[in-house]
Amino acid sequence: MLRWLGAAAFLALAGCCGGGSTHRCDFSPPTSGMDAGPTGDGGIPCPDQPCTGGKVCCLTKAPLAAQCVPITDFVTDRCEMINMNPPPCWTAADCPSPTVCCYQVALSAISCQPAPVCPGDATDTYLVCGSDLDCPPTSPMCSLVATTPSGGPLGFCSR
Repeated sequence: MLRWLGAAAFLALAGCCGGGSTHRCDFSPPTSGMDAGPTGDGGIPCPDQPCTGGKVCCLTKAPLAAQCVPITDFVTDRCEMINMNPPPCWTAADCPSPTVCCYQVALSAISCQPAPVCPGDATDTYLVCGSDLDCPPTSPMCSLVATTPSGGPLGFCSR
């Protein structure tokens, strides 16, 4: 009886491993990191949502990006620090270069942010302006929506 069980196990492995050019069995799990997991394809957006798994938010100017990276890669990837208490702003002139005055929809906040955090896509972020001169060529018009506490114009850059 033991011989039959041994023979059956051998044939099962031979059937599994007999194909291909190497004739080897590979029972290792799939390469980790190949699947984005239950959240779908792509990384976790940061800094609006926290990075997990020992990763931190990495902002870079070139290429313009915001992504979660292992903390050990923060310096080598030339990531910039996120100011956790960014200064408030009402116009582009209120922000030190190279930051921009940004309205972040998810946070319902207006503050000075690095450009990679605030692309001004009119979906998740809006570039705040006081006139057309504050807006980039990709969104050249300042659409005024309110007034600042000091009575100045407050708007968002648009096309």
